[in-house]
Amino acid sequence: MTRIQYTGTNYEEIKALCGDRVLAPYFCMGFSMLSVDTGAGFESVNEGDVVVLEDDGSLRVER
Repeated sequence: MTRIQYTGTNYEEIKALCGDRVLAPYFCMGFSMLSVDTGAGFESVNEGDVVVLEDDGSLRVER
């Protein structure tokens, strides 16, 4: 399992972890957010959330 906390400035690190399952960051009310395809649909990733790549290749978001 690999875990990376999204800081709002580490998109490239998240992209390296998720590959094509992450959408480029977008900004809303002064904060950066991402969308990650968890396999069950896209889930928003806010600054401070942790993106987890499980050993089986699945992704999840911890708040």
